[in-house]
Amino acid sequence: MDRQEVGAAAEHAVAQWFECRGFVVIARNVRLQRGELDLIVRRGGTLWFVESKCRTRADVGPPHRAVDRRKVAALWAAAREYLYRTRHTGSFGFLVASVIWDPRRSSPIIAVVRWPFSPPNRCGR
Repeated sequence: MDRQEVGAAAEHAVAQWFECRGFVVIARNVRLQRGELDLIVRRGGTLWFVESKCRTRADVGPPHRAVDRRKVAALWAAAREYLYRTRHTGSFGFLVASVIWDPRRSSPIIAVVRWPFSPPNRCGR
C-alpha cells in the first residue's frame, strides 16, 4: 500500500472504531473553504470533529503529536465554518485518532485522545 492508501484505510478503520462504540458517523473527509475535517461523529447531543493521524512505525512517536499549532488553527477554522453552515448550536469537541498501522499486523492499533483545543487568538497562537 502507498501512503494515500494507508491513510484512507486508516480513516475507514477509525470510522468503524467510532461506530462500534455507539457514535454515529455524520460525515467523512469534509472539504470546506477554510480546511478539511477528516471525520465528524455524534454521540448523544455532542458533535465531535475527529482528526485522524496514521503512522506505519511506532518508534517515531505517537501520531497525535503531529497536530501542531498550525493544524489546530486549521481545525478550528474548518469546524467554525461547518458549525455556521449547518447551524449547529449544541455542544461539540475535538478528538484525535492515533493510528499505528504496522504492515506486519492484520489490523491497526487505534487510540483516541480528547484534545483540549483552545481557540487560537488573533495572532494564530
